[in-house]
Amino acid sequence: MISYSLSRPLTLSLYRAIRQDIESGLLPAGTRLPSKRQYAMDLKISLSTVEQALSLLEQEGYIQPEQRRGYFVLEGNLKASLSDQFQLQPLTNDPKNPDVDFPVSLWFKTMRFVMSEYRDYLVQTCPAPGSSRLRNVIASYLHENRQMMVQPEQIIIASGTQELYFLLCRMFKDSFDVAIENPCYPVLEQVYRAAGAKISRLPLDSQGIEYGALQACSSQFLHVSPFSSFPLAIKASASRRRAYLGWISKRDGYLIEDDFNSEFFQSGPMLQTLYALDSHEKVIYLNTFSKSLSSSLRLAYMVLPRSLLELYNQTAGSLACTVTMLEQYTLAEFIENGSFERLIVRRRRHQALQDT
Repeated sequence: MISYSLSRPLTLSLYRAIRQDIESGLLPAGTRLPSKRQYAMDLKISLSTVEQALSLLEQEGYIQPEQRRGYFVLEGNLKASLSDQFQLQPLTNDPKNPDVDFPVSLWFKTMRFVMSEYRDYLVQTCPAPGSSRLRNVIASYLHENRQMMVQPEQIIIASGTQELYFLLCRMFKDSFDVAIENPCYPVLEQVYRAAGAKISRLPLDSQGIEYGALQACSSQFLHVSPFSSFPLAIKASASRRRAYLGWISKRDGYLIEDDFNSEFFQSGPMLQTLYALDSHEKVIYLNTFSKSLSSSLRLAYMVLPRSLLELYNQTAGSLACTVTMLEQYTLAEFIENGSFERLIVRRRRHQALQDT
């Protein structure tokens, strides 16, 4: 008589019981299993439950039916018994370290509004460069607040600047000879090195990259954080920023402007970006909302010169955007309704008080 102690769901429980007997050798290869009716009668379960359990075992290669003879155990499923029973070791709880200055309630209120007003858009597959709505809003914001003449088609949305670094490596993989600040954001150098880029490290002085080192550098690309380098927080002087643009104008590559902290580097009006000052369309602009909003919001964007759009489509246009439509639409609404600008003003005012 068959005696298994089954629990619900019965199908999975029976499947696991028979599988365990096969893997342990209790039912060796070639053994004929009891009939379906025998299982059903001895275990007091329905015939359909038995059929489903046996079907699962057949699909996974544990048993094989033979016409008018029943099911037979197949070879190759014997597993050595473990000396110790597996015990799950749960991780400790996630640390509670909220951004106390982030308007959480307002963000979730905006999210609820978006879920109500735009729910038909939120379940769609997001195009590789990001949602049209967010790209439109960012383009408008950059034009009004940063004097940057950007069309929405030039904007690429990503889940943080690290992903943007990977996209750049993918785009320029055949000839990525790039100069970076020394010191710089460690992850930047790690990503570039992992992608096989040729890297030159240029030292900094109080005005930015040392002028002599810049002029002597033969790289085709230059990656800079002109308004607040990491970790030294050095702001490049106006003359040094012009030197960056002059240097790249003589090369086939591009200047990568990593503008991760520009909203907070000074209390007065924000200075023009290198992208806005560039007259040769040689600047790729990067920025992130993880710094301006909250580190928990993994959302960044890149502005490409028009001349690079075809290259992006060829090398990365088939990739999926890793930021959910819900996050993108919520951020777009947050910017459009003025919440983002009010948050920036409040944070800059608070920082100015701390600096005095």
